[in-house]
Amino acid sequence: MQVQETQQNSRPLLAHRRLAPTEDFSKSDVHVYQRPNDDDIYQEEKGLPTSSGRQRRWNEAVKLGTWPRILYVVVGLVLIIIWIGVMIAFAREEVKAQQRNLEGDTRTRPNRTANQLVMKGTLKNFDPVERSLVVSWGLTYVDGDNKSLRPLGDTEDSSFAVNIYRDVKVVFERRPLTPEANQTIQQLGIAPPDLRIDNATVLPNGVLGLHTWDGLDTSIDFTQAVEDNPWKQPLFGYPFDVWAGSIVFAATDREYAEAANLTNTYAFGLDGAVLADSTLNWRIRVENSNNTCDYSGEFAGCELHVDFTGKRPLLVKFAAILAVLVNWTSTIGIFLLTCEAVIMRRVHILSETDILGVCLTALFALPSVRAILPGAPDFGAILDLVGVIPNIIIISVCTTMMALAKLTTRKPPKEE
Repeated sequence: MQVQETQQNSRPLLAHRRLAPTEDFSKSDVHVYQRPNDDDIYQEEKGLPTSSGRQRRWNEAVKLGTWPRILYVVVGLVLIIIWIGVMIAFAREEVKAQQRNLEGDTRTRPNRTANQLVMKGTLKNFDPVERSLVVSWGLTYVDGDNKSLRPLGDTEDSSFAVNIYRDVKVVFERRPLTPEANQTIQQLGIAPPDLRIDNATVLPNGVLGLHTWDGLDTSIDFTQAVEDNPWKQPLFGYPFDVWAGSIVFAATDREYAEAANLTNTYAFGLDGAVLADSTLNWRIRVENSNNTCDYSGEFAGCELHVDFTGKRPLLVKFAAILAVLVNWTSTIGIFLLTCEAVIMRRVHILSETDILGVCLTALFALPSVRAILPGAPDFGAILDLVGVIPNIIIISVCTTMMALAKLTTRKPPKEE
């Protein structure tokens, strides 16, 4: 009976010793809690500050894995929606720019009247290296609503031949008419010519107005629009560079000139110019279109002076600025990692993180990011001086420091 009683009394004691660690064991370094839920217990036993209630709840959520996954999926979807919205806004801005080009410059837009002749250009190509803009021109007239433009030659009444000249000047016609020519124009019921092209022997650059498909291609030289401003200098100031170009048009009535038996006579003024379509990565528009025939006072000729401006659209500027921010963010992150690993001697960064591979990858990735920018010029723009060259230098230095640190780091001797 005494033996059985002793065994019955000893069982709880043995169970207690099996469940509760000894005092020496609890104070030893072997006693480590590895589960996430035991972090607070371990911190409390070591006398370290424990996590707050919010952080504890977040740790529990991470362990379950439901709400954190929902959170980052929602954040990803929100970022995608924001990006799509930004792209849609840029697309709408491009459409509005094309509409403004078709309406013409703000000076001539409200002054249109029916039957005015307007040069309508279609943008074909802009070469920033050659600094030239190619435009295909057609001749249109203002419809009865004082707004719409219709191509000349769409009806029999609106079809007549117009000689178009570029970069010439209109002067007074002082050549005498032959008796036969004088008789011919009297039979047609037209007045004698009073204006002509200054070069009487120059050939017209094209003939427009007989058919709706008549066209004239011109190449327009572009130069720097804003002086003494490197941020707006062509190509060098990418993506904020501003370009400027101009062209002069003059027109003569081909049929009347043949009736008068005089070359390049019966000059008249064109009432404006508009642009249609658009060019990739460029925003070309007519800044001014002045008909010098409308000038009062001293005779100023009778030509159409068209001034153009070329800028980068908002999409190009957005992409360039975003690339610079990404480059500097990557550079700062690599720089901080290098300083923590080499200067602060946090050896685990060298051993546990392939930071050298990250540095080498970034060293070749930054020029690649710059190369895919829309409309990016040759290397040497302000963008390279601000967001590419300093980044490559910093990352190169960090790569060298990381390589030297890995070469000079030795493993600690094994404990016997």
